[in-house]
Amino acid sequence: MTRGNDNGRGPHPDVIAGIVLVLLSAVGFWLTTGFREVPAMLSQNVPPTFFPRLVLGLIAAGGIGLVAGGLRAPRLQLSLLRPLVFVTAGFVVLVPFAIMLLGTLATVFFVSLGLPLLWNERRLRFVVPLALGMPGAVYLVFSVALEVRFPTGLVATLFG
Repeated sequence: MTRGNDNGRGPHPDVIAGIVLVLLSAVGFWLTTGFREVPAMLSQNVPPTFFPRLVLGLIAAGGIGLVAGGLRAPRLQLSLLRPLVFVTAGFVVLVPFAIMLLGTLATVFFVSLGLPLLWNERRLRFVVPLALGMPGAVYLVFSVALEVRFPTGLVATLFG
């Protein structure tokens, strides 16, 4: 997008995107009310609604931030999407398949390494610690602190 002026007609695109994110999060939150309770033996000390609601809450907070920023920002002149947007979307669509093949932590590593490189970040002093630290942080928070078990992937079953 490029900065420009279209005589102030209509809301800033961030306002629209933020409202859409908040509404989609609200619908997702409502859908979690239909989740069945899991027996205590299988729940891993966390109700089935916890993680979806946590993610939806973070998305809604980001949407509110977009709305707030968009209300203060100058209007933008819309331009065509760059091909990198579609490459990134394809990369993200492949993540569930990578989790089934490689497991969660290995996939987090490759996503944390791959996305910055895809976006032309060449400062490896930032990319490598991110790629190494993100799976470690995910492991500590979810596996150690919350006792959540992640899929190990097909590759791990071949060697395990």
